[in-house]
Amino acid sequence: MKRSILGAAAAGALVLASVAVAHLTAGDVTQVSATLSATTPANVQTRTFTCAGQTFEVTTGRWTGTATSTTPDLNGATVLRVKSVYNTTKKLGWLEGRLSIRGADDRTHAGFAAVNVDGKVDGWARGNAGRGDGIVFGSLTGSFSKSGGLTDGALGAGTGANAAVIAKRADCRKGEETRPSVRLLVRGVVEDVSATSLSVKPADGSATQACAVVDDDDVEHVAPGDRVEMACVQVAGAWQLAKVRKRH
Repeated sequence: MKRSILGAAAAGALVLASVAVAHLTAGDVTQVSATLSATTPANVQTRTFTCAGQTFEVTTGRWTGTATSTTPDLNGATVLRVKSVYNTTKKLGWLEGRLSIRGADDRTHAGFAAVNVDGKVDGWARGNAGRGDGIVFGSLTGSFSKSGGLTDGALGAGTGANAAVIAKRADCRKGEETRPSVRLLVRGVVEDVSATSLSVKPADGSATQACAVVDDDDVEHVAPGDRVEMACVQVAGAWQLAKVRKRH
């Protein structure tokens, strides 16, 4: 039996809701909205596959920008972390990831999933609003591309494609995937770590090696002074972190 993935998009008002959320006891609901732009890329990587005569692009990366809203929880600097799967033959696909908004006092973190129809995205977001103030639910729409990030983005506003897609397995031709061919393995001690970079001093005393971080979750378990094994791949001439693990 073939396994399938169903992606569905919904449009509607963005709300802070406690209905059907077990750990919230208040019943207050407030309709809110925000516009989004996240167009500055960081550590973007695209892998291309040919499957059953069609071409797919799998893109991961991080884009930064701004969210604008009259609601403080949704107003401020924005970080969009995305994994996009896009069929360039049919101009259909989907994306999923995390959205963070850092306001003056509060932060909002939400996961999202959306359908991509010829660059137009329509999906749904859910997460935590502010410092435990509530739960955020609502529509996420806009335009997305691997080169331009998210433009004309909207939470709880705008118009979407109102689309659904079914993605099924297909046989991919071996050798048609574009993979990084240059790799780096470093065993040593962490000198510096941040949301964008990891630096390790090799145990043999040679020069410190630094690799860009795509997702800061990959390095949240390491700190300066830790003994680690760091694996990196070369993407567009720069080292990018593939994996890091502690050594004992």
